[in-house]
Amino acid sequence: MPQRTTIPAREIDHNDQCVGCGADAYGVSAGDPCHPLCPFETGTFSPAVILRAANLRVRNHPAGVGYDIAGAIFAAAVDLAGNDQAQALADEARQALADYLVGQWPPKAEAIRNQVVYRHGLFAQLTEIAVSLYGAADQHDGNDPDDC
Repeated sequence: MPQRTTIPAREIDHNDQCVGCGADAYGVSAGDPCHPLCPFETGTFSPAVILRAANLRVRNHPAGVGYDIAGAIFAAAVDLAGNDQAQALADEARQALADYLVGQWPPKAEAIRNQVVYRHGLFAQLTEIAVSLYGAADQHDGNDPDDC
C-alpha cells in the first residue's frame, strides 16, 4: 500500500486549538505550537483526530434534512490520511461515534446501533453534533467525555 508522502497542514478548531494534539494555535511558539508527537507532525492520524477534524467539515455536508456526518468523517479521513487509509480510518471513527451515541441515548439505541450516526445527523443541531464528535473523540482517547 503506497504511503502518503506529505503531511497535511495543521487544522485549528473553533477553540483555536490543533485538532491533532490540542495545542493552542497562538501558543508560546505561534509558528509551531504542536508537540513533536502531534499527528500533524508525525502523519499518523487516529479516529479521534478524524472525529475532531470532521466537525470542521459538517457544514459542508448537508443531507437535505440535517447533515451527513458520515460524509464529513470520510472527507476528514481523506484530507488527513489520504485515499489509501481513508476508508478504514473513517469506519473506525464512525464506530467510535456510534459507541458514544449509544452510550448517551436510552437503552433502545443499542437496537439501532447501525443507524445512530445517520439519525443523529438528521435530527441534531450543529452544536449537538460538535459535542458528540468531540465527546466520541475524548472517549476514544480514553478520557471521560463528560469531564472534557
